[in-house]
Amino acid sequence: MDLIQRLFFILTTIQQSPGITAPELANLAGTSVRSIYRDIRRLDDCGIQIMREGNKGYYLIDKYVQTPGKLGTEEYLAISLYPILSGQTKLKGHPFQRSFQSAMDKILTRFQVNDQLLQISKRIRIHTEQSNPEQDLIIQRIIEAIIQEVTITCEYYTMYRDDLTRRMIDPYYLVPRGGYLYLIGYCHEREEIRTFRLNRFRSIALTNKKFFIEDDFDIDRYLDKVWGIKAETDEVTFKVRFSSKVARYIKEHHYDSPPQFIDEQDGSLLLIVTTRGAEEFLRWMKQYGNDAELVEPQEYRMQLLEEYRELARTYSETVHV
Repeated sequence: MDLIQRLFFILTTIQQSPGITAPELANLAGTSVRSIYRDIRRLDDCGIQIMREGNKGYYLIDKYVQTPGKLGTEEYLAISLYPILSGQTKLKGHPFQRSFQSAMDKILTRFQVNDQLLQISKRIRIHTEQSNPEQDLIIQRIIEAIIQEVTITCEYYTMYRDDLTRRMIDPYYLVPRGGYLYLIGYCHEREEIRTFRLNRFRSIALTNKKFFIEDDFDIDRYLDKVWGIKAETDEVTFKVRFSSKVARYIKEHHYDSPPQFIDEQDGSLLLIVTTRGAEEFLRWMKQYGNDAELVEPQEYRMQLLEEYRELARTYSETVHV
């Protein structure tokens, strides 16, 4: 922050937290203790009287600054818990933990947060998966590259080829899907926009090469009617009948491409959806086994029939009576 911002920050922080010390102010403002001493003198020169009582810290003699008021319970919980609830930041051990905590400290110095409110937040404990330090570093570098709009060089593991390749990628967007984070960006090797799963990056380095997102690229259009994350060219309309045993679970599931539901008289459920991710849709549908019947289209129904016949042959050959 510049000098004017820092002076205002110091003034409002002392007003909201009487007794705050110079080292504490320096930590919140991201500056040195010596700079805080100079800033206090500047404020005094402007006629703002700041008193210091021994080692207890600073106090304002007169309240010159209007405060925004108190944070409500829901407001405070929304601020403090949102990164965890959204699933985008596992705070414990995360590279952005320090930045988040610093931001929270600055927010709370602006508002009145009583002890009862602080105790309420401690009663809500959400356990998340333990973060992977290597993946956290990769996420941090990708975000830095997105902010700086620079190309990255990386080592990326391609699952279906079982191959580790070196690539140059212009990182456009980070997108969550199905519990994973994906990077959507321009791949210089393939000369097209591709989708990369973050946990398959092995290393990342930022370059000095600036990039620009094409004017005709629209992330919402790119992800429109995609089942999962893989965008295929052709749209396919699927009709699947789910048994009454799983119909309720199908309805409560969150879908990136919202389907149409038709309740059948026998309790079964007909799902109709148009998607550009046929492969991923079929993979999702198969997990329900006999409780899911693909009704249309016929070409994919025949494809599944051949797969199941091959599966039956495999099992019949290995069964010994």
